[in-house]
Amino acid sequence: MATVEMRDEATEEPSGKTGLSTGNAVSTGIKDGDAAEGLAANAVLGKPLGWLAQVRHFWHEIALEMKKVSWPARTEVASTTVIVIIAVFFFAAYLFAADMLFTYIIEGLEWGAGKLFG
Repeated sequence: MATVEMRDEATEEPSGKTGLSTGNAVSTGIKDGDAAEGLAANAVLGKPLGWLAQVRHFWHEIALEMKKVSWPARTEVASTTVIVIIAVFFFAAYLFAADMLFTYIIEGLEWGAGKLFG
């Protein structure tokens, strides 16, 4: 849970307390990030946000996080796409060759077992 600096309403000085208090003369300085925990702007009452406000806050937080994302350049995306396609074809060829080899080995064992026991 986020730490909140408590302020005394009479003096507006920090009281040195942290966290939520049950005292009647204490108000909190809740920031936008604390609303994600389900508290309304009035944290003393501790009212939960309505579902519409929660959805709006959720989408607002998504927009803020998407602005922080480091998006790759078009050339970087193109080059990594080419690398992935090459890797897919390489592993497809490798698995095809391994499958054919194991098929040949198993058919040889079946032929040998048929000659030996058959």
